[in-house]
Amino acid sequence: MLKNKIYCAFMISFLFCLITLLLSGCGAFKKAKTGMVLLNTSEVEQINWADDLNFENLSQSVQQSISYYNRLPEHYRFSYNDMKYSPQEMIASMNIFWELIETIDPAELAKAINKIFYVFESRNSDQQTFFTGYYEPILEGCSQRSEHFSVPLYENPPDLSRIHVGDFNDQYKGVWITGRVKKKTFVPYEQRDAIVYKKALESRAEVIAFVKNHIELFFLQIQGSGQICFQDKDASCIRVNYASQNGHPYRAVGRLLKDIIPKEDMSLQAIKQYLYDHPKEVRSILKYNPSYTFFRTVSEGPLGNIQVPLTARRSIAMDHRLIPKGGLVFYQTSCPEYENDQIKTWNPIQCFALVQDTGGAISGHGRADIFMGSGTKAEKLAGPMKQEGRIFLLVARKSYIELRKPLID
Repeated sequence: MLKNKIYCAFMISFLFCLITLLLSGCGAFKKAKTGMVLLNTSEVEQINWADDLNFENLSQSVQQSISYYNRLPEHYRFSYNDMKYSPQEMIASMNIFWELIETIDPAELAKAINKIFYVFESRNSDQQTFFTGYYEPILEGCSQRSEHFSVPLYENPPDLSRIHVGDFNDQYKGVWITGRVKKKTFVPYEQRDAIVYKKALESRAEVIAFVKNHIELFFLQIQGSGQICFQDKDASCIRVNYASQNGHPYRAVGRLLKDIIPKEDMSLQAIKQYLYDHPKEVRSILKYNPSYTFFRTVSEGPLGNIQVPLTARRSIAMDHRLIPKGGLVFYQTSCPEYENDQIKTWNPIQCFALVQDTGGAISGHGRADIFMGSGTKAEKLAGPMKQEGRIFLLVARKSYIELRKPLID
């Protein structure tokens, strides 16, 4: 009887320890990490670093990031977790990478990257990255309002102001609010519906151009930049780029249509087509997103948030609060292939790119938006993108930056 009691007590204790082990994630049951995760040697060498675009146009994108770093003050720092890099160190890291690409046998690339670079993976709560795509729209427009071109594309309004709340209270350092002064009081700026349908800015903001309708303007605002080709100026075109926004949060209108458009069919094109097919619903759908973007004209572009021209598939947008601007990445995901204007299949794609943009909908780790280029072809690639994948951040080890050791033994 005593032996049975001892045996039962032992089994209860053993089962309790086993359950505790499973719940705590100890030993072999470690919980996978999210955020910016530093990869170990074996993880880095398992990655296939082949560039599907054979490094085409990568050099120009690298040079754009270097031009950005050259504009920054020496005291500026970029954070890779607890490691800090100056602009000059970021430039050195880019040069080391490019020298590596030009000199090493592709078969040895994984080993060389492992030796010379720190490699981080940006992971969301699903342990991967969610990819979307964006593009540069090309819209028809007029310099004067007309029957067919009646929707204004506004410049930054002179009464729009941003205030750093941290200047008034250290507790709110880094917190900004946007609004305007009205009767000696700082008030929130008008939302999309007031600007679009109540014409709140009719006499308060300059107009760059007039476009055909609110739908096209809405999607131009989502992309953040585009071209306007005038129909009353010998078909001359200008580039417009994000200047500011009204301070209200971005809300994706696709959420309103999730019960109407099947999840597998949800895309920019599907949302746009629904709006055109249901004109009476346009206002109620568009006002769901209170955010409103203002533009400026630029001589080159499209420009990302680090003010350099973007390169198709080589420039991506990530959360600027978490990911070093201008930094080198390697992404793996898939892109659509069309046949007779229908998606035939999704092709895997992987290549090196630079973080040269951000966006209101690009938030958190494991979130990236790939710039696909300009015009309708790029729109077709970008619109349906909602793919899973992986993205890796690369930065040279300080020892190679400081000593410039030989890249190959």
